[in-house]
Amino acid sequence: MLALLEHFETMRHGSFLGFAALTLTALAAACGSSDGSVPDAAGGSSAAGRGSGAKGGIGGGAGSGAGGSTGGTAARGGSSGSSGEGGAAGDHTPGAGGMEECAATSQAARLTPANLLFVIDKSGSMNCNPPEGDEALNAMCADFPRKEDPSLPSKWEVASSALAGALDTLAGQSNIRVGLTLFPLEDECGVSADPAVSIGKLDTSQRSDMADALDGVAPSGETPIAGATILSYQHLSEAIRAHELTGNTFVVLLTDGAETCKQSELPKLLETDVPNARLFNIRTFVIGAPGSESARSLLSQIAWEGGTASSSGCNHSDAQADEGDCHFDMTTSQDFAADLDAALQKISRTKVLSCEFDVPTNPDGGGVDRKKVNVSFKPGDGAVETIKLDDTAECAEANGWQYSDDGSKIILCGEVCDRVQADSEGEVKISLGCPTIKVT
Repeated sequence: MLALLEHFETMRHGSFLGFAALTLTALAAACGSSDGSVPDAAGGSSAAGRGSGAKGGIGGGAGSGAGGSTGGTAARGGSSGSSGEGGAAGDHTPGAGGMEECAATSQAARLTPANLLFVIDKSGSMNCNPPEGDEALNAMCADFPRKEDPSLPSKWEVASSALAGALDTLAGQSNIRVGLTLFPLEDECGVSADPAVSIGKLDTSQRSDMADALDGVAPSGETPIAGATILSYQHLSEAIRAHELTGNTFVVLLTDGAETCKQSELPKLLETDVPNARLFNIRTFVIGAPGSESARSLLSQIAWEGGTASSSGCNHSDAQADEGDCHFDMTTSQDFAADLDAALQKISRTKVLSCEFDVPTNPDGGGVDRKKVNVSFKPGDGAVETIKLDDTAECAEANGWQYSDDGSKIILCGEVCDRVQADSEGEVKISLGCPTIKVT
């Protein structure tokens, strides 16, 4: 169990002197048992369902009790029969009798809830046409933030359209909740902890609220990146503490400029607020639109500290303000609309949104034996197949499933994740009780 206590100084829109900061006052973690089980918070017990006719997931061979149904094909789901007939022997078969009495439970995998707060820059420079690689046009925008070509879309119009496309993608995932924060507010540097659209399930009503908020924007003002980001963390941490948000939580920050309101707060943002947000499982994606050239270092550092860096070797140094590549950098984009759409789609399809599942609860209570968990996938137009545990490499290089660091989640990796994401009719199941089938 993880216990976190924090305090934020109260702050609302307007001048943001004395930014609120997450203060960690306690951190305690409960470890699993020495037999490899996961405690209750991670999803139940590992007790074997002896003699039961429960649904069998991977390795659902014939059972040995009485009164159950006929067994299914081992490692292909089906019923974990207890009549002792019809079940073919599968991986990890204990002797000639198949996987007798091993499947305690098999159930549809539950995607981990995911909350995304889009924090979008609507400063005056978002009125400009995307420069599409034109340095002169880009420089002109800083002094004259208006469309040079009224027949072409502005950066704001491109951004709002791309966000609508990302919401279309996210709407197909039952675990997604979204919200929207815009900055600045009424005055040049106004910020608020209260989102323009509070985080909610991405249903028709929420989509309508998001669209209305975006449609009503007339870009103006400065670029209070620090204030908007810090207060977003405040809002999210308060919601997490009140148990209003569960699962994974993300800030998606999009800006086309550098901090222009309170530069003195940037060290605290990077050294305190972003790292402390991670303690609440709040991660931060960052998109640098054309115009943010001088903020590459800042935005790259936010992405690095926010847990979404583009790679482990990306540049997040503060040596040069215009250098950094840990974030989605679109400052040299030749097609801002296409590149922004691709970035938002990549975020929408990240593994922690659509390939991360809660370890299920075992009906018998207790902890889950991590050595007796299996995963299967039934494509919409195919037969059930085993997904093997692949701990031979990091998830980015693996092809199978792995546990999260704390053992409470199951994460699909590599080509397996891609296939599951692409199949809206597919079904992932997690089974408890049979020895884990692994990549060897």
